[in-house]
Amino acid sequence: MLTLRNFSGITSYQEIAEACEVPVGTVRSRLNQARAKMAKVLLSTRTQGHEDAAAITEGSRQEAEVTLDGAMRGQLPGKIVELWPAETELVGVLNKEGGRVHPFPAMRGTRTKGVTEHPRHVVASRDIAIREMEAVNPAGISNPCPPSLAWLMFRQDGWVRKLRVVFPGALSGGAQQPS
Repeated sequence: MLTLRNFSGITSYQEIAEACEVPVGTVRSRLNQARAKMAKVLLSTRTQGHEDAAAITEGSRQEAEVTLDGAMRGQLPGKIVELWPAETELVGVLNKEGGRVHPFPAMRGTRTKGVTEHPRHVVASRDIAIREMEAVNPAGISNPCPPSLAWLMFRQDGWVRKLRVVFPGALSGGAQQPS
């Protein structure tokens, strides 16, 4: 929630609550707790070395480019497929089936309609990456994809375990969700 609030376009408490599927009060409480923890951690680690956050973020941006390029061609490179094991789960509005669904079929369906995505902004750590994307719909498409979306990717041991696709402008504005 702290990453969404400070490093993405999903900044209102309401949007964060809807993206994370929790009440607004929970968002406020967790953000307050996170700020207190962050202050404590920053004080305790001020003399220690840190991972190169810019390198992690750039790696995530490159992964996004390679993933989108591969999805556009209908063939994902092996190094990308390795990041997304079979147990990776797509959660949120694109998972209409409700159970554990792998993200690639949803990506393929979007690409089949001619929708293209382009990374606009990426922020990442070892455990989470937020990729804000621009979606471009082909002319005349019925039920178009909203013009912006964000991928919230949760990792464990370097592998993507969960992907939530969020449509920031559509969360509370009543805009149409993609089919």
